[in-house]
Amino acid sequence: MTQVSSLYLHVPFCKHLCNYCDFYKRKLDSSQNQFEDFHQFLSASVKRHEELMKAHNFQWEILDTVYLGGGTPSLWGEEGAKFFHKILEPIGVSKNAEFTMEIDPGTWTLSMLDAWKKIGLNRISIGTQTLDPDFLKIMDRVHSLDDSLHFLEVLQKENWNYSLDFLLGIPFSREKKRDIRKELDLLLKYSPKHISLYILNARSKYPHIQNMPDDEFIRDEYLFVSDYLKQHGFHHYEVSNFALPGYEARHNQKYWRAESVAALGPTGTGYFQLNNDEALRYKWKVSEAEVEIEHLSPKELSLEQTYLSLRTSEGWIPPKGSECLMKSWSQQGYAETQNERVKLTSLGFLMLDSLMDDLFRWEAQRK
Repeated sequence: MTQVSSLYLHVPFCKHLCNYCDFYKRKLDSSQNQFEDFHQFLSASVKRHEELMKAHNFQWEILDTVYLGGGTPSLWGEEGAKFFHKILEPIGVSKNAEFTMEIDPGTWTLSMLDAWKKIGLNRISIGTQTLDPDFLKIMDRVHSLDDSLHFLEVLQKENWNYSLDFLLGIPFSREKKRDIRKELDLLLKYSPKHISLYILNARSKYPHIQNMPDDEFIRDEYLFVSDYLKQHGFHHYEVSNFALPGYEARHNQKYWRAESVAALGPTGTGYFQLNNDEALRYKWKVSEAEVEIEHLSPKELSLEQTYLSLRTSEGWIPPKGSECLMKSWSQQGYAETQNERVKLTSLGFLMLDSLMDDLFRWEAQRK
């Protein structure tokens, strides 16, 4: 039996549906029994998941990482802590586990945090996106800058391990002269351990699609933030992630290393590494406790592992014959070679999709 020691749970509820967000979510309506329906869905999903694991020769090991994403999982509140504890009890959670919950400013209480802390919560991921009040409005966020700063103050005072989401490519950034240095200076006053840096990928129907900054502007933003954080002791250990030493996200590293991670919740996606050449990915349906399963062929798995390896500072061992391509990447400032591993620079991380295209062309020519 193969052991699984990581669990992701998707909690889809939000108190407001931001106009740029592509994740599956539901607006929380106090007049409906949404959490009761959610609990029924999860109870049925747990049973179906046991069948899925047995069918592929997997079993639970005491959990090493737990991650609640959304949506806004903090809206589940104290009731959610009680219900989720019932799910975790038969599996078990290690005393040294990394247990993360995504929380938006203004969606928490001290009693809620205490309830989750009692069942193991020890890490928080905050959906701030920006520390500029004008850009919060542009991003259709319902929390205020004061909400963010108050939450950061509480987390700093109680010495929480927390991560913060920081968004680039916000509409009107050039016109309104967004001052990213000012935002980062303010953020670092609250001693974050981890920062996730994302670039807004707007849909065609996004209301501000005509006001998005161009690629060159976003490139300069990304490289500035990367340099700034590295100067302040952060390690750029993955395309979108920076951490102080020892505070890298252990749960997310499971994905990037192609390790098995179980999942529950509507649209929650899990991954089982079957052997060296095969894997499967499964995604929960929205309306029923059933999964859609995708089997990855050896070729698909190899490609995915290459992509995931290049996303991280651990790097990738290139195949024989690719020396000229790797030299080209190095000359353009995209990569460095250390102990036979190719490791992308911050510029290389930004250019990852183009570098993968280079690899595809090299593979085609080799054949």
